[in-house]
Amino acid sequence: MTAPLRYAVLVPARNEADALPILLGALRSATGPPAAPDPRDPAVPPPATVVVVDNGSTDGTAAVARAHGGRVVAEPRPGYGRACLAGIRALASGDPPDALVFLDADDFLAPPQLGRLLGPLRADEADLVIGERAPGTRERGVRWHARLGNRVVLSAMRAAYGSRVRDMGPFRAIRWSTLCALALDDETYGWYVQMQVRALRGGYRVRGVPVSFERRTVGRSKVSGDLAASVRAGAVMMETLAIEILRPGRRGAG
Repeated sequence: MTAPLRYAVLVPARNEADALPILLGALRSATGPPAAPDPRDPAVPPPATVVVVDNGSTDGTAAVARAHGGRVVAEPRPGYGRACLAGIRALASGDPPDALVFLDADDFLAPPQLGRLLGPLRADEADLVIGERAPGTRERGVRWHARLGNRVVLSAMRAAYGSRVRDMGPFRAIRWSTLCALALDDETYGWYVQMQVRALRGGYRVRGVPVSFERRTVGRSKVSGDLAASVRAGAVMMETLAIEILRPGRRGAG
C-alpha cells in the first residue's frame, strides 16, 4: 500500500529559456497513465508546485518559466548548490511538501518517470531516491569524461559507506524531513555528493531506481558538454567527498 505523498519539483535553471517550455509542458502532462503504460511508472498526482530557480540567467529564463506555470525564485549568484538552496528556502517559507524532486531543465524524459522515482518514498522503503541512468542510456546521454568522474566518486562512496547506488544522477527525490536533517550547505557542484554522503552517514535509506536518460537536445550543457568544465566540476565533487568523509558523525549504509 502506497501512502499519499505531496511533492514539489525544483528546477535549477541558468539560461534555459529554450528548454523550460518543453520540460514544464511535460510536467503538466506526465502525471496520468502514459499512452503505453510501463508498470514501473504508476500515475502520480501533479506536483504541489514547480519551483524554477533563475540562477543569473541572461536569456529571459524567468519570464519563460512564469509563462509556463513555474514559480520563479531568483538566485543571481552562479552556483548549482546556491540555486537549490534558494529554492528550498522559498518552499520552507510557505507550506513545505512531503518530498522534493530535483530535476534538470533539459531532462525531458524525467517527467513520465516521476511515479517510478517517487515509488520507494510512497511505499516507505527509502528516504532518498536516486534516478540511476540505465546502462546504454547513460553511455548515449552522458559524455565519457562525466561518466569517469561519476564512477570515481561512486567507487569512493562505496568503499567508505558500502553504498549500492550506481549513479550520481541529478534526477532524485528526498523526503522533506530528511532534507532538513541533512543541513546541506554546499553552494557548488558538490551539492549532490554532499546530499548522498550525508544521507549515508546519517543512516538514512538511500535507494536507486533505473531511469531512462538522453543527452540534451536543446541548449548547451554547462558542464558535461565541456571537458574543462567537467574537470573543474569533478575536482569540486572529489573535494566535497573528502571533506564529508572526514567530518565527524554517524556512519550508515544505504
